[in-house]
Amino acid sequence: MRPVTRRRPSAQDRGYTGRVFALLLAGFVFAGNDLDGDAWAEPEDCDDTDAAVHPEAYDAWYDGVDADCAGNDDFDQDGDGAESDLYGGEDCDDLHASVRPDAEDVFYDGVDADCTGNDDYDADGDGFQSDIYGGDDCDDHEYTSHPGAKDQPYDNVDADCGDDDDFDWDDDGFVSSRFGGDDCDDENPEVHPGAADIVNDRVDQDCDGHAATQKHERPASEDAGCLGGSASALGLGMLTVAAGRRRGNWRRNGAKQA
Repeated sequence: MRPVTRRRPSAQDRGYTGRVFALLLAGFVFAGNDLDGDAWAEPEDCDDTDAAVHPEAYDAWYDGVDADCAGNDDFDQDGDGAESDLYGGEDCDDLHASVRPDAEDVFYDGVDADCTGNDDYDADGDGFQSDIYGGDDCDDHEYTSHPGAKDQPYDNVDADCGDDDDFDWDDDGFVSSRFGGDDCDDENPEVHPGAADIVNDRVDQDCDGHAATQKHERPASEDAGCLGGSASALGLGMLTVAAGRRRGNWRRNGAKQA
């Protein structure tokens, strides 16, 4: 029997064996760390007990699972830092990052950017929408101006949105004389320039500076008749006196002759 001759491994043999061993060891270690078999190990795999969770997985929002291991909030889809109000948060639109409770809200764009729930077409919050956008509030930046509000005269503010002249309080079409107009009584619609002035009522209806008056005078014909009658009566009296004197003289003369 021939003796067995053992060959010492060459450097090349030792190198090959080392590489194989290293690969086997690496495979053993990798397989040992990937517990769920999804080909991802920690720390990249944020849940190595669930094969559906790994960096390449599809992440469904609002299920409480960070399936793609991105580390984001599963209830904040738009990533604006506010969770959806459908799941206990305060973000009224979780698809747009510009809409969140601390955002600046621009009125009249139809977007409740700050999620306050107010009417985007009622900037002053008086319950009436701006007339520029189909409402009837003539001043949507002033809370006290809206239909039904109390309108003070002569302040140049159309508080009730009645679209009337604030300096024509009686609505007769003439501005008060106290504010540059020519209506001498702006609380009486029957008093204004051109109105019929009633005689002897002590009211200057036409605002011409004096009330109409009329003195009671007899017609000239009546005065003439009175004057004529008086003259006739006076002449008749004088004739009567003269006739009486003649009769008296005649009697005295007759007595003397007798």
